[in-house]
Amino acid sequence: MTAPKATKPRTPKIRENLPAPQTDEGLYFHYTPYEAAKWAPFSGRKIAELIARRQIDYVFNGRDNYLTGAQILALVDRYTVKPFNKPARTAVAA
Repeated sequence: MTAPKATKPRTPKIRENLPAPQTDEGLYFHYTPYEAAKWAPFSGRKIAELIARRQIDYVFNGRDNYLTGAQILALVDRYTVKPFNKPARTAVAA
């Protein structure tokens, strides 16, 4: 007797011709985590994990989780490391 055959690997559906999140249309467009990964600093799987742990903002429509373009931009801004600028030294009054 042989073992049952493995099922097909799950590959998430990614729609084509998506608007960029920073455009007017893209700000309110709903992206799946795997579609959002194109612009976000994380993979689609990591974004889905962050949503499951409720660590990032997302949209829930009763069945699926989505991110709007504005939420993607906020996520990018949140995890962007900004350069450190040393404050200018002020002259000490004697």
